[in-house]
Amino acid sequence: MDLAETARFVGETMEPWMRDFEGYEGLLILTDQASGTARMITFWESQRAAEQSRHGRLTMRDRLSETIGVQVEGTEPFEVAFRDGLAS
Repeated sequence: MDLAETARFVGETMEPWMRDFEGYEGLLILTDQASGTARMITFWESQRAAEQSRHGRLTMRDRLSETIGVQVEGTEPFEVAFRDGLAS
């Protein structure tokens, strides 16, 4: 399975499960085939919603990364300062 296929698999696996978290607003997975890296970005209605789901998300992330054999380098919170062209 190539990187894009793996990313689609991860997204399709996680997205229905993520919808169970209150405040979940969406998921993006960006890939760079040349470097073999990917970035997953989740969107939340508030910092509080993201924090409340953190333990469950990290548990799922760890299980999934072990299953497909990828290394997670870290998790960092960011705030969206500007958005254009993405549905609300």
